[in-house]
Amino acid sequence: MEEFVLTDDIIEQIKDFDHEGLIEEQSLLIDKLILNEELKKRYKKNGLCKECKQPNTYYQGDYSIWCMSCNAKNFQQNFKNWTSGNHEVDKFIQKTQLKAKNLSEVLEWIEYDRFENIEYLTKGGFGTIYKAIWKDGRIKSWDFENNKWTRSKYYCREYEDFPVVLKCLHNSQDISSDFLRIIETHMFVSNYGDRITKCYGITKDPESRNFMIVMGYAKDGLCRLANVKSSQNECKELYGVLPYVAPEVLRGKEYTQESDIYGFGIVAYEVCTGLPPYHDIIHDKFLAISICQGLRPKSNYKIPQLVLNIIKQCWDADPLKRPKANELEDLFDKLYDELDYDFDEEYINEIYKQVEEAEKLMKS
Repeated sequence: MEEFVLTDDIIEQIKDFDHEGLIEEQSLLIDKLILNEELKKRYKKNGLCKECKQPNTYYQGDYSIWCMSCNAKNFQQNFKNWTSGNHEVDKFIQKTQLKAKNLSEVLEWIEYDRFENIEYLTKGGFGTIYKAIWKDGRIKSWDFENNKWTRSKYYCREYEDFPVVLKCLHNSQDISSDFLRIIETHMFVSNYGDRITKCYGITKDPESRNFMIVMGYAKDGLCRLANVKSSQNECKELYGVLPYVAPEVLRGKEYTQESDIYGFGIVAYEVCTGLPPYHDIIHDKFLAISICQGLRPKSNYKIPQLVLNIIKQCWDADPLKRPKANELEDLFDKLYDELDYDFDEEYINEIYKQVEEAEKLMKS
């Protein structure tokens, strides 16, 4: 596919413009000079890169400015200076760095010694979770004057440093390509909203040699699910995440992979409806009791029935009746294939009809 770029003549005429404060004459000139709509849109939204003079791919004022082409070169020049010790992991991280259009699409290999104040939080069905402080903070932009990355060393107004969650994956010394694809999917989804925890990179526990995913710290978030106990005293700590906790865990049993699947079903429900589970119910011990007795989020929202059926399987009160992770992958792959619109006009499959009906109802 041909890549469109601004010519030197166009750059010369607009290089001194402020894309955020264009006057009418400047805007008309840009409309006349830049005929490619994508380039024009990028320029008006993101301005010109200081280095290559082409439109940036991302602009957020003084916080972050991103030129995909220039930053890809900056990342590539640094490839020789780091390795995870795993060729597949290296390739995966490098791919994100070469194709990133903004800071949220970048993964880094982060040496373990760049974390401090590491503390154990909990243990789940698939791994162990820690909280830590990332001493360097996330990448923001490239500093052309000093030839280095600028970084954000604070997470948000609530923190003066950069807290992260380290998810240590059990038996991940030889991490699989399937799991890397899951991380890639998570990054894609997280770019479409701030409610999904960001993934910043990958590191490795020097003792177990297990890989660890570095993610944003969500106070009272899902990382605390496995801390659930049956005592009323500790129930107060549960209310922020209660809707995501499997009923068997509420009864005091160990947190398992099946419990993770239950939590996935609740998250899938939230994604489909746009509403938090039990948003109209007080999150207290009575809700916990009701969940143990069979209460589940309302299912009268406009969700395609085939999707809702999968979600309800994840909610089954019997952990052994919930689908396995690989079975869920197969189910969603099948749904994705069913949603491929490139089929014979005479053949309208069931899932497509349900999605179409749900979309009409949501608009009405």
